[in-house]
This record gives sequence, structure tokens and C-alpha cells, in this order.
Amino acid sequence: MKPSSGQEGAASWRVRVRRSMMPVFAGLTAALLALTLLIAQTIVAQQDARQRAKIEGDMLLTLHGITATMLDAETGQRGYLLTRHPSYLAPYQDARERLSRALGRYRILAERIDAEAGARDFAQVERLTSAKFAELDQSIALVRSGSYEAALALVNSDLGKQRMDALRAEIARQMDVRARMRNSGFERANQMESRLLPLIGILGVAIIALVIAGFRTERSRARATAEADQAAVLREANDRNQLLARELNHRVKNLFSVVLSIVTLSGRKQAPTSEIVGDIRARIHALSRAHSTSQGSGEQAMVELGPIIAQMMQPYADDEGKRVRVSGAAVSLPVRMVTPIGLILHELATNAAKYGALSADEGRVDIRWTVDAGQDNAQELQLTWIESDGPKLAFDSGAPTHAGFGSQMTVLAARQLGGTFERDWPAGGAACRLRFPLPHG
Repeated sequence: MKPSSGQEGAASWRVRVRRSMMPVFAGLTAALLALTLLIAQTIVAQQDARQRAKIEGDMLLTLHGITATMLDAETGQRGYLLTRHPSYLAPYQDARERLSRALGRYRILAERIDAEAGARDFAQVERLTSAKFAELDQSIALVRSGSYEAALALVNSDLGKQRMDALRAEIARQMDVRARMRNSGFERANQMESRLLPLIGILGVAIIALVIAGFRTERSRARATAEADQAAVLREANDRNQLLARELNHRVKNLFSVVLSIVTLSGRKQAPTSEIVGDIRARIHALSRAHSTSQGSGEQAMVELGPIIAQMMQPYADDEGKRVRVSGAAVSLPVRMVTPIGLILHELATNAAKYGALSADEGRVDIRWTVDAGQDNAQELQLTWIESDGPKLAFDSGAPTHAGFGSQMTVLAARQLGGTFERDWPAGGAACRLRFPLPHG
């Protein structure tokens, strides 16, 4: 059917809308990417500024500790010179060890900020502390050797004071530099933080704009494809209805054939008429129950496979249980699997009653199933249908040349289970195998 001018105009309008929206989407996407990158850079720079400020604070504390350590060392030295008692050397040695640890920490912190400048600052502090300790060590050595007057002369000279003043001046200079850098780091972090909030707001607005544009485009696209989707749904529904009608017609024909077979087999019995009529009535009633069973049930989530198969095959069984034999492990299946299994068994039983083993007095059907490991260690159920002692088939070997609707239906039912269906025709009747994976859990 040729589309109307209105349909062609609507389609052309939808194409123009989509084309006009492409630059909008491209621009919004580029803006989002740029804003996201800028926000990420701001966050990284903010973290770096705060980290540098923290390191500068640690360096201030370390420099203060170095000053306090040198004062402790000088106090210990003065106490030893005045009293000449060895107990004053203990805090002096402790100050020397604490200084070594403090210098090591200061070197690491200084080089983390700036390797070259940090190395210079550390070298300057190390040089001045070493010079001061050299003067302290010299005075203590003179006292130990008995040259007390020489030690006092060394203390009374300005050498120790000069070296201590030089160390204090250098530490004060570096502390001032570190304090200013620490404050500068906090200022940079605050500036970046103040810039971050507007960026997040702009990003939110861009996201909202992109969502609105996408919603409008999606609505236009949905409107453009609604008619095609509706036509596809109608075609699928029509195909499904045709398939159901063919299946219903096929089932009705099969049911009539099975009823005639039941009447024929029951009529061969040497028994009173009332018994034969009762037998026919019971088999037809069982056939009705089996037909209902093959359609599944919505009352339970899981059903046992064995009772379902036994009920389906009850119309064809005899009192001794020799004509139809059902055996297999206890297996629970979801209700949704009952219908395709019932379709397959119903088709096989109908064919067996019309042409196969169930159409003969001595014919038998064996139905067995096992649960085995399949692919990827998933469990699979294998169900076999074996006919024996049936009449000679119309074809000598192999499969029939024409696959009727019943054969097609069994294959489709097996696919619904996610499995396969195979059939052979040995001399005694059909031999079939259905294999499908069991659901997890």
C-alpha cells in the first residue's frame, strides 16, 4: 500500500526534528565533557593545595622541635660544666638522638615540597646544628680531660652564642617561609573551592538541559515508530492466532482418532457390553484429564514430572501396567514446562494409537527419563519414548518423506524448552528422545 501524503509529511517532519536536534546534543555533550574535566582538575588542584599546606604545617612543627632540641642539648651541657656530674650528659645524649630523627623527618618533608630548594634548606640547618654540637662536644671533652678552665674560657667566648644565634635566625627564616607558603596553600584551596560550586551548578543545568532535549527527542522518536510497532504487534498476534487455530484443528482431529482407537481396542475384549461401555467411558474420561494436564496449570509453581506423564498416558494403559510403562527419577519442573512436554507426549501417544504400538494388542510403550550433566555442568533431562511390538510401518526405513504439522509442533515445543527432539522408526514403532536443560535452583 502506498503511504498517504499525510504519512509522508509526518515522516519528513520527524526526520527534520532529529536532524535539528543533532547540533543541540553535540553542543550539550561537549559542554558536559568540558565541565566534567574542569571540575576534575579543580578537585585535584584543591587536594594538592591542601596536601602541600599540611606538609608545610608539619615542617613548621619539625623546625620548632629542632629549636627545642638544641636548647635541651645546651641546657645539658651547661649543667655538666657547672656540676661536672655525669647525670647531665643523659639529656644531652637524648637531645642528640632526637635531633638526628628530626633532621631526617625535615629532609623528607622539605624534598616533598621542592626537591632542590628543600635540599638546600636541609643542608643549611644540618650545617648549623652540626657546628653548634661541635662547640658543645668540645667543651664537654675539655671538662672530661680535666681542662676545666679551658672549657669555661670556651663557654665565655662568643663562639657558642654566635653559632646558636645563626641557627635560630636560619630556623626563624625557614619557619617564616613555610608559614607564608602554608597560608598561600590554604588560600589556593579556598579559591578553588569557591570556583567549584558554580561549576557544579553549571554542570547540573547542562545535565537537565540534556535530559530535556533527550526526552523531547525520544518522544518524537516514539511517536515516529508507534505506527510501525503497532503494525508489528498486529502481525505477530495474527500469526499466533493462526498457529493456535491450526493446533486446535490438529488436536481435535487427533482426539477423534484416539477416541475411535479406544472404542476399537475396547471392542476386541471378550466381555459383557456393560463392561466394555464402562471401559470406554473410563478411557475417554482419562483422555479428557490427560488433555487438561498437557495444557499446564497456573496453581503451582513446580510440578512432579512422573505423575504428570502417568496421567497423560492413563487412557492408553492397561490394568496390569504392561502396555504403558513409566519410570524415571523424581524431577520437579516449573509449570511453564508442562505444556510443551504435554504437547509432545500427546502427539506421540496419538500417533502410537493411530499407527504405532498402541494400535496393536501386544504393543507396548516405555517412557523413561534421566538427569545428566550437560554443557557447563548444567543439568539436563533426557526423556525417551520407545515403542515395541507394533505393526509394520508404512515405510521401510528412515523418516517419512513428509513432515506433518504434528511433527513440526513437536520440534517447536522442544525449542520452547530450549532443547532438542529426535525421532527414529525401528521395526517395532517410533523411538524418540527429548533433551532439554533443567532450570537452575
